[in-house]
Amino acid sequence: SKYTQPQVGTEPSSVRLPFMFPSAAMWTSCRWVVLLLCVCAAALSSASACLGEACVYPGFWEHDSDADALALLQVGARAVGMGALQQGSQSSPLHVRRLRPSCASCTYPYKAWSDLLKAGTCSADATPLAIEITPKTGSTNGTITCALEEHRKVYKFPAGIFEIGEQLLVPANTSILGSSNPNDMAEPTKPPNWREQTLFLATRGVTDYLMNYCHAEDMVSTRVGFVLSSFVTVSDVSYQGIDTIRPSDNGALCGGAAFETKGCAENDCSISSVNNGGSDGIGSEHVIIENVRLNDYYFAEDEAKVGASIEGNYNCSTDNWTEQCCFCKPNGVRASQVGIWVPQSRNIEGTRHLFVNNIVTSALQADGINLHGMVDDAQVQNVYIQNTGDDIYALWGANSNPTNVTFQDCVGVNPGILRPNWYGNCMATYGLQSVVFENLKCQAPTLEHPIPSPSDGSVTIDVSMFVFYNSFGASYPEGNNITIKGWTFEDLQGHPYMPATGTVDVPAPGKMVWTTSKNGVAAPFYFTSSGTQVNVYASPPRTPPPP
Repeated sequence: SKYTQPQVGTEPSSVRLPFMFPSAAMWTSCRWVVLLLCVCAAALSSASACLGEACVYPGFWEHDSDADALALLQVGARAVGMGALQQGSQSSPLHVRRLRPSCASCTYPYKAWSDLLKAGTCSADATPLAIEITPKTGSTNGTITCALEEHRKVYKFPAGIFEIGEQLLVPANTSILGSSNPNDMAEPTKPPNWREQTLFLATRGVTDYLMNYCHAEDMVSTRVGFVLSSFVTVSDVSYQGIDTIRPSDNGALCGGAAFETKGCAENDCSISSVNNGGSDGIGSEHVIIENVRLNDYYFAEDEAKVGASIEGNYNCSTDNWTEQCCFCKPNGVRASQVGIWVPQSRNIEGTRHLFVNNIVTSALQADGINLHGMVDDAQVQNVYIQNTGDDIYALWGANSNPTNVTFQDCVGVNPGILRPNWYGNCMATYGLQSVVFENLKCQAPTLEHPIPSPSDGSVTIDVSMFVFYNSFGASYPEGNNITIKGWTFEDLQGHPYMPATGTVDVPAPGKMVWTTSKNGVAAPFYFTSSGTQVNVYASPPRTPPPP
């Protein structure tokens, strides 16, 4: 035993009561008596027993081993006046182990935690209110705390799995904080210890190509994920979606992200009066999404399905999407449609003051991060996204002229692979007033047999690092400005692309497009229309390729 028995005939000064520990065999037969003693002692000592700094709350004890059960014995001993027991050497006192609420492997049903946010259950001041939540299985309850901090309700979630089965509108002035940061940006693809993480796990997902997704009358019951109101922070959490296909009516993208800001359910607000998450459709402001990991919980199981060939899934010869099978079969990779989505909103000011930082995403059925409509003052930084079914980073202003948008220190890997050979690039824009791309890295393959667009025969996947489109309502007003500061462009094996091995201005099979910027720098970008005046200012690559 790691516990020291006092020597016969002696009593160390630090021991108030000599105590002979039973043998292993005796301990097994006595453990129920010991636990009964603890329960009785706890009852006699009122609702909780505080031992110095350590407060022990009945009902929250975790006793997964004899060591934990023995720690309970210390509580019982103190509660009935037996005094302190000893651990370690004969001269070192045994300190009662701090017991705390814990059920890292527990799964909590959606209603158990979401009702708290919907009702705004919280402390009235900075003293945290501890709220018990009951798991689906197991005898150990979890605890969510909430305190009012600077006029915000700050909910702190423990480690565990928290089910989510609808699109949840998070009220304004709310923070959702998990147990720990799931990301190590030095090794972004390395999974965290899931027992230490707060994971939100979708219980419903898209599996039907023909489902009514964008045009449904109620987004709360149609989609799954979070809609973030103004002055909302989400930090130190993971999210796992279980969509295995991109539905047909979401081909032009209407959302379905793990995290969205408030806005319209359609990608054009004039089409419908429905808003996401049952919101008012007014653009959110002052939203922070930080230290978040997306669609990685199942990725080790699903990785072999990424880009796998599916027979009969590539008939994309016409625009009649429901009359042919153009990726109409599920790819089997469990993920959300989008990682982070800013929808078009119903107010002219749009979405303002968005901060996205330290995000890792393993797979997505559509885009990685897409900022749509009017966006002002958005900073996206320190992000790693791989294996999308569309563009990885997109600014889709259409005719709303977003401004003051920055993507900085972001990495994109293998765009479009969840719909192989079809659509997707590392960085894309569809209308804007101004944007800065700083220190971005793209790893993408060259494709020998991309599937041409049925509308004009163009290639829309892996043609360059940056693609500036004039489609999907894109507008680039006079004075528009795209700044590319430093960049790294490589194939999937990490070999740099160079202008000498690419093509100029127009795509060609097996090559990447390079274009000369306004300030005379050849950089990996491509205009889909020569008739659109897009002002691109570029610097040389972040690390110059070898000669």
